[in-house]
Amino acid sequence: MLLSKKPPLLLTVGAALLLVGGGAVAYWGLSRRDTAQNLPIGVRAVPEDAVMAFSLSTDEAEWRRLRQFGTPETQAQFDQFLAQWRDRILTDNGLTFAADVEPWVGPEVTVAILPDQEGATEPTPLPLPEDVANTLMIVPIADPAAAQARFSGQIERSQTGEAQDYKGVTIQPLAGAEGTTLYAAVLGTEMVVLSNQFVTVERSIDAFKGGKSLVDLPGLSRAFEQIRGSDAFSRFYVNVPSAVQTLVSTAQPALPPAQIETFQTDRGLVGAINLETRGVRVESVSWLPPDTDQTFPQDNSTTQLTQRIPSESLLFASGGNFQRFWEDLKARRSLASLLPIDPENLSVSLQAATGLTLEEDLLPWTQGEFALGILAPPQAPPATAGQEPLPNPALVLMLKASDRKAAEATLTQLNEVMATRYRYAVDTADLKGVAVTRWTSPFQSLTMSHGWLEGDVVFLSLGEGIESAIAPLPRQSLAQSSLFQLTTAQAPRLNNGHFFLNLKAMAEAQNSLLLPPLPQDGIIASQAVEGLGVTATALGERQVRYDLFVALNRGNRPGALPQLKDAAPSPETGSENNSTPEATPEATPEATSEPTPAPETSQPSDEE
Repeated sequence: MLLSKKPPLLLTVGAALLLVGGGAVAYWGLSRRDTAQNLPIGVRAVPEDAVMAFSLSTDEAEWRRLRQFGTPETQAQFDQFLAQWRDRILTDNGLTFAADVEPWVGPEVTVAILPDQEGATEPTPLPLPEDVANTLMIVPIADPAAAQARFSGQIERSQTGEAQDYKGVTIQPLAGAEGTTLYAAVLGTEMVVLSNQFVTVERSIDAFKGGKSLVDLPGLSRAFEQIRGSDAFSRFYVNVPSAVQTLVSTAQPALPPAQIETFQTDRGLVGAINLETRGVRVESVSWLPPDTDQTFPQDNSTTQLTQRIPSESLLFASGGNFQRFWEDLKARRSLASLLPIDPENLSVSLQAATGLTLEEDLLPWTQGEFALGILAPPQAPPATAGQEPLPNPALVLMLKASDRKAAEATLTQLNEVMATRYRYAVDTADLKGVAVTRWTSPFQSLTMSHGWLEGDVVFLSLGEGIESAIAPLPRQSLAQSSLFQLTTAQAPRLNNGHFFLNLKAMAEAQNSLLLPPLPQDGIIASQAVEGLGVTATALGERQVRYDLFVALNRGNRPGALPQLKDAAPSPETGSENNSTPEATPEATPEATSEPTPAPETSQPSDEE
């Protein structure tokens, strides 16, 4: 698994930025006040070499919208997660969002993770992630007078040392939670920068006062222009090589060096996350620098094979050119390099097993569209009375042959190999006008088949009865599936391929040999996610777009976050600041299964 024992970096950083109860702050999104570069104002204070920067919406209604997704169990876990960070950031410091933050804060908070640097100290706890030393938080000031009125006295009482001047900007050490120190600076009247590292604040000031910032990053602004999202719930930027190195350093088990070579090219990724009625939509663009020889494949076309794959597909992946896909995989030039596949070993194994070589016998005729699907296994009778049915792989591979004559010659060779070397029974059958060749192993423990469909499309299937689901045409194709349409409909019609998972059907599938176990616990439990679809589209030789939609189930109507602890007395108003409970939303039919939340004052009301 590509997970460390610590929480994923993105999740950890996001948690640290849930500054307000109810999840109402912290996002690096496109500024509602458009800048000249159509970028959020905070990026002007983020150094150009940032590993990543991202945000979450300050709109409380959007957070309620997010909290409605999932099952009652995952909703409760997510609410507990938010409440813990609300308490650690606000309640433990005697603060509330409504009284102490909302009157002056702007609509967004920019967050950046910087690379390790000379002068940084050991990572400190809150309010920044424990495993990230160089985190920068940029809070915009919408009402300077209100901010001054609220915090002028408290800043003096929170000082832990002498303020220092850096390029005309005062850097003030402040007391953080659990005995830690925060460093804060005000840039003009526009924003406050915060970090647990003094040197990180200095670098932010450098970027803001004329140094290299994300605004100056080649390709960033143009990439953002390719996606919608001026009112997105979240927007993000990732320095791909740096982020991959961070992933590699924490991956369990460790990734082999060959699998990360493709990410060594200096490339960036930006995206926008939007909440919709049925789930979460992500639009992102990856780009390459102008000084690299690497380019993205230009194989956009109208997808045809989704009409050939049955709607019962549990997993589906397609591309525009198998030959190019294999060459990129072998050269480690694509995202597929992260798959646990060694192209060299696979090629050698194929030759040893069949006598055929990929380069000479297969690749010359595979320059067209290709697709791989794992289907829901058809019902099969038990192998023996009273026993469970044998596992059924239910796998199908389709290729649009660019040279049908060469493809037929390869299949003829395979028929001979299966019959003479492996003693498979080779026979033919007619499926409503489609000639199908079956390979049946001794003792009938495994069945494979191949045949030709209309349009010079050849299929190879693995599993009992799979060929009957695709020849001549499926009863209902994947393209007609409502879930597939939901997850791919807004992607460009001309594209480079899809990746689709039907998690709801996977959870219900039985007797499958190829499906991995799905997570049953946690916020991403399989019961909470219905499915997802990703579509890749080349925008040019140096830009590629990814459209992702995650279809989520809906749970109960969100109420107030749970009250985990009593708020500490406010430095300004004492216990009176937390003495008046807010109104609790009235019970609704959707919320009757939830326990009534205790009154809380450290977050805005959740009333609709």
